[in-house]
Amino acid sequence: MRDIGIITKLSDPKALKATAQLAKWLHKQGCKVTITKEAAQDTGIAKKIATPLNQKELPIGRDLVVVIGGDGTFIAAFRAVGSADTPLLGINMGRLGFLTEVPQDAMLSTMAEVLEGRYHIEKRMLLSVSIQRDDKEILKHLVLNDAVIHKGALARMLELQVAIDELFVFSSRADGLIIASPTGSTAYSLSAGGPIIHPALNTILLVPICPHTLANRPIAVPGDGLISVTLCKESSQDQRLTLDGQTGFPLLNGDKILIKKAKHKLKVLHAMNRNYYSVLRDKLRWGEQVGS
Repeated sequence: MRDIGIITKLSDPKALKATAQLAKWLHKQGCKVTITKEAAQDTGIAKKIATPLNQKELPIGRDLVVVIGGDGTFIAAFRAVGSADTPLLGINMGRLGFLTEVPQDAMLSTMAEVLEGRYHIEKRMLLSVSIQRDDKEILKHLVLNDAVIHKGALARMLELQVAIDELFVFSSRADGLIIASPTGSTAYSLSAGGPIIHPALNTILLVPICPHTLANRPIAVPGDGLISVTLCKESSQDQRLTLDGQTGFPLLNGDKILIKKAKHKLKVLHAMNRNYYSVLRDKLRWGEQVGS
């Protein structure tokens, strides 16, 4: 990997400092480095060290994109990558960060391993989410973590009906419903009481938000099915669909939200000494296994 892009959390001075440090280090290793125009301006990095590009253009043709920030920055980078085949590597700048898994103090040592070819690439499931209104598709998006159907701040509960492959599953009165990928199982879904799902599993999570009845529990369903969520006619008047916590769309009663596994997968790069269980131990502070 010799052509490397960097996407940065611009509001974090530590992330900008780490961007300058990594860009200069990569340049010394003989790599071609690309950063966003905003990061170039904020860090003052010379063009001879790193080429500035718009964030949407930056992933095109790169061998790797390094994300310096938090999980929100990682998701923004995923949206820039879109359906391209460019892998992402996340450098965490101090918060929980399940996606930005590499600690800041391990940034350069991890990148040295990557340049030596000591890494593995994992493919993560993406969800294709669309809204149907009056039998017309009015929206279609790819999401990495989750699609959340939820009520407004002062609205009453939502009335939802859920079907999979046209088979009725359940109806629900709740503050909302989270439809999460395995990657998204450690995001909003986890806070709402959903289980942690290994990203290699072919499954999708349905997690009610504050359901009216305790019988509505989180459920994991096969990832190859088509999930259909219909907003009942007598549902709340203030309701929205939020994608990956970053993009929101207003919903109307009678709208149908369709969710299925996308054909494309996101490539996530890991150092050889990192695996999903080590990430969980680090982020959730699980105790190490005690020897006999």
